[in-house]
Amino acid sequence: MQQESITSKIKAFLSKYNLYGKTFVLGFSGGYDSMCTLDILSKLGIKIIAAHYNHGWRKEADQEELNCRDFCKARNVEFYCELAPKDLAKTETAARNARYDFFQRVLEKYRADGIITAHNSDDNVETVIYRIIKGTGIIGLKGIQAVRGNIYRPLIYCTRSEIEEYCRKKRLLPNIDSSNKNTKYKRNFIRHEIIPLMEEINPEFKLAVSKLSELVMLDDEIISEYLNLIMSKIVKNNEIKIPEFLKLSKALKQKIIYTLLSNELKEYDFKRVNECLEFILENSKSKEEKKKSLTCGVWLIVNSTAAVIYRDQSILREEVIINTCGEYDFENWKLIIKETANRPKKFPPDSSYSAYVDFSQISFPLTLRFGNNRDIITPLGMNGKMVLKKYLSGRSVPQYKRKNVPVLTYGNMILWVPGVGLNSRIKVDKAPTHELKFIEKSSLKI
Repeated sequence: MQQESITSKIKAFLSKYNLYGKTFVLGFSGGYDSMCTLDILSKLGIKIIAAHYNHGWRKEADQEELNCRDFCKARNVEFYCELAPKDLAKTETAARNARYDFFQRVLEKYRADGIITAHNSDDNVETVIYRIIKGTGIIGLKGIQAVRGNIYRPLIYCTRSEIEEYCRKKRLLPNIDSSNKNTKYKRNFIRHEIIPLMEEINPEFKLAVSKLSELVMLDDEIISEYLNLIMSKIVKNNEIKIPEFLKLSKALKQKIIYTLLSNELKEYDFKRVNECLEFILENSKSKEEKKKSLTCGVWLIVNSTAAVIYRDQSILREEVIINTCGEYDFENWKLIIKETANRPKKFPPDSSYSAYVDFSQISFPLTLRFGNNRDIITPLGMNGKMVLKKYLSGRSVPQYKRKNVPVLTYGNMILWVPGVGLNSRIKVDKAPTHELKFIEKSSLKI
């Protein structure tokens, strides 16, 4: 039976990714796909927060919200809804971005473990075709991933016809989105015009595209394995080593830049990849740093030794107040402060992200923030004070990194620049009072 087939697929998905016993935000429009997903997950005992985003673009939108609310109430499922702002652009891209921002807010509000969307196999086929039309590479041919970060898609291996059959047999009454038939939207045009034409050539066209997507995923795993091997020799501390990079083939250079861009930008294409490659080649012999703006706060920086895509985090100017020992999150890092009376056999070097210090002349609170050019430090082994800019320059910290240097301060005094050095005032003479560790939570991988 079709419904048993869908249920078994979802069960297998939940087991594969160890999702039982967790809480999820489900994007719930009340259409066939999300209603089928919610009905099955609720019966399997998965805790769900049904998140409905009311765009308010169609006259039936409020009634659809009411239908969703009633469906959840009948199944004792938590329902949460927001109305889209009136100035939201009426485009597919704007609507999608707004929905995912909404899902993230709900995730944080309920402290859920992840987000579930009800994309199905037909959605994946339409996505692949759309990307082919736009001019995609291998990554685009992979289509919609079953899992991406904390987003899970348990229906991705189920067809639209299977889902509709499930709803009919279970006597579910989904919302019918009237705009789904409007072919002015690209995805609808693909669904109602292009795919039927392709099926005249190959009745199993959708199955063939799904198979293509699966094969591309396998090929991409092989490419990624090879690429990671190459990049381990080319990339260090998120910087491309220019001398080694220049020895690579053009295709490998482009692939490395593509990977770099995909980690930092939402919008990137082959044209952008080539622009970045040309900029690197043009400035690969420059002793001074050359900068190319990619988007707000994101730069490509190149000189004769290195190239890096750099995000200026200092514009956020976050500050963390530290009132006692413990763990503190700061941007992409975690600071750990704990008491200790044990003198190490060997002290970590200044360039380390750990340190033993004497806080006997220092008291909480401390502040963890980004440094600025007005900051002052008395470097370890010196008596005189020095502005941070000069200190970092003397420690060979690249210019582009100096705005993003985190500092631990006491009042206006810099106590520690992780990975660079300590203030003489907290040096250990006899025994340390505290141990400091500064850990990167997730590498900004190239």
